This record gives sequence, C-alpha cells and structure tokens, in this order.
Amino acid sequence: MTALLLPLGLTLATGTASAAGPNDQMDEIDEQATAVAEAARAGTGKKGDKDVLAVPLPITSPVLGVGLVVAGVVFYNPNGAPSPWISGAAAMKTNNDNWLLGGFHSMSLADDRFRFTAAVGAGKLVTDYYGTGDAAGDRDVAAQLDEKTVALRLQPQMKVLPGLYAGVRALAMHVKVNPRDADPAFPDLAIPQDQRNSTLVQFGPAVTYDRRDDSLNPRQGAFLHAEWLWGIKALGSDYKGGKFTAGASVYVPSGTRTVWAFHAGLCDAAGDLPYFDLCLYGQKNDLRGYKAGRYRDGMSWALQAEWRRHLFGRVGMVAFGGIGGIAPSLAQLGTDFLPAGGVGLRFQPSRATNINLRLDLAVGKDSQAVYLGIAEAF
Repeated sequence: MTALLLPLGLTLATGTASAAGPNDQMDEIDEQATAVAEAARAGTGKKGDKDVLAVPLPITSPVLGVGLVVAGVVFYNPNGAPSPWISGAAAMKTNNDNWLLGGFHSMSLADDRFRFTAAVGAGKLVTDYYGTGDAAGDRDVAAQLDEKTVALRLQPQMKVLPGLYAGVRALAMHVKVNPRDADPAFPDLAIPQDQRNSTLVQFGPAVTYDRRDDSLNPRQGAFLHAEWLWGIKALGSDYKGGKFTAGASVYVPSGTRTVWAFHAGLCDAAGDLPYFDLCLYGQKNDLRGYKAGRYRDGMSWALQAEWRRHLFGRVGMVAFGGIGGIAPSLAQLGTDFLPAGGVGLRFQPSRATNINLRLDLAVGKDSQAVYLGIAEAF
C-alpha cells in the first residue's frame, strides 16, 4: 500500500467564496477529490495495489475565513478493470464557523461496461446572493446567507459505444437558509419563505462521452456530458421543475509544445425551481473571471478557448478568453454579453506524472478572479 501527500486544488475568487450554492458544494467535493485521487494514482504507476492519499490543505478567503481541509482517498482495483475504484472523504472547517463534510465513491464493473458514482455531503457555508437576472448581477450588491445543506447524488451508467456511457442521475438535497440581513438593501434579495427550508429531489438521464488521451491534462480528443433532471414530488421534492446541463471540450495539438483547448457550457432551468438550483454563470470554470452566482437566471451559456504552451522544463503558460451570458430562458436570450479573459502559469510538480498545478488570473465584466488548483480548468 502506498501513502501519498499532494496539494488539493483550490479556487479563490477575489473577495468571494468559491462555492455559490449547495449544488456547487457537491460538485467541489466530487470533482476536486476525484482529480487529486487520479493524480495520486498516476504518480504511483500501480493499478493493482491499494493506494492511499492523504490531503491536508490550509485555506484562506475573505468569506470562508482561515481554516483547513483534510481529505483521505483510497483507490483500488478489485476486479482488474481499466478504471480503478475510488473511495474517499473530506472535511473543512474555518474560523468563521463554515464547515463541510463529504464522501464519494466510483467504481466500474464487467470490464468497465458499467460505471457507478456516488457523492454525499453536508455542511454550512456563508454565501452571497445577488438576485436573479442581468440587472441584479450588474448591480453587484449581495445579501449574505447561511446555507445548511445535506445532499446525496447517485449516477449509474452503461457503455453503449466506445467512450460513450448512458444512464441516470438521482439527486436528493435538503437546504435550510438563514438570511443574515433581516432587511436587505433591495427587495429581490430576500429569499422567499417557502425556499428557506426545502427539499429538492431530482431524477433524469445522464450521458458522458470521453475520448481524451488524458483526463487531467489532455492533448487531444473530446469530452462531452449532458444531464436532464426533473423534480419528483412523489419522492418528497418541494419542486417539480427541470434543469438541463451540458458541456463539451475539444483538444487539438499544435506541434509538440502547444495545445488548443475549446469548451462550451449550457444550462437551462425551467419551471418550479428554488433560487439555489438556477443556472449560475461561471460555474465549473465554464468561464473564469466571474464569481459563480453573481449572475444567475433560468439559462446560461459560455464559450471559451485556451492556448496552452510548454515553455521549458516543468513550466508552461496559458492564455484564455471567452464570452457568454444569462437570460430568463433560451427563447429570451439577449445581447448583454459577459466576456472574460486571462493568463496563467503551469508547473509540473513531478516528472512522473502529466499533471500541472495551475495559477490563473482572469478578468471579467467589472470583476477579477485568481484561481489556484490542480489539473486544468477543463
């Protein structure tokens, strides 16, 4: 058994916390911990042994405060499948009483014909709510919320073609919101009473296509995903609206030192949904330079391109830019675009792995952000 110690990826937006809502908290537990686990596995070069990853991470943010994240990950391969099984847990605590606990598991069966992932989380975070729509985001005035969340996400899938997996995703989430501002500056910053203690249960199809040559630092190939979830009141959901999310990334090498990466993201939330399940512009690095949640509405979209260049030794750089927007719905898409761009440095901590630490500086419309993490943004 191999014990490893690596830095866990972290995103810091200037003056803000990185997670904008309960769904983002779940994504961060799942995606960050899985990325670090894959990085550790690549470093061992062993597929049959059981490997253990220990991750202590100091964090600091004007909203989160000062604290520590501790994570433990075990990856193993009991059936000799091409994809290993990964199990882990993480905990976060900061000096202003923010905390988060989470666990996750992924496995493959029948020679990778079936895949199953699960994530569970609970926590309390202080988040900023700016309201809904372009005007609310441009106003740049937020109300602080205490959000307590318990959530579970399950996703079984089956291979239908090489690289293509289809299945379902189930999400159950209970959110209790306590506004810190009894009388917010604007009426639309007040969370409706029926959304302050509510349950969201969603179910729907989920499709994944992955033909990248490397999941953490690809040079060529494509990755696509799509999920369409609907609220199920018969299972206890307080909401019955639907939400469609999709993303596509394509990687094209240009010589031995350069890669062009392209990404598109789309979200469409319709019907009866709470404020925390609307589309958040900038979520999942769809476009860096904006705090996820400042711009939120029924629909969001983003397009971006990134030039990745190896400079010398273990050092590289990137330049990126993109554009997107939000709207009440796809049919009401307007012309209030939200552009962003920036540059970044890359450092490969180990020659044995093809994984970079990244530092990105991004500028958006009246906003700036600094990102520090492991693996590429997309």
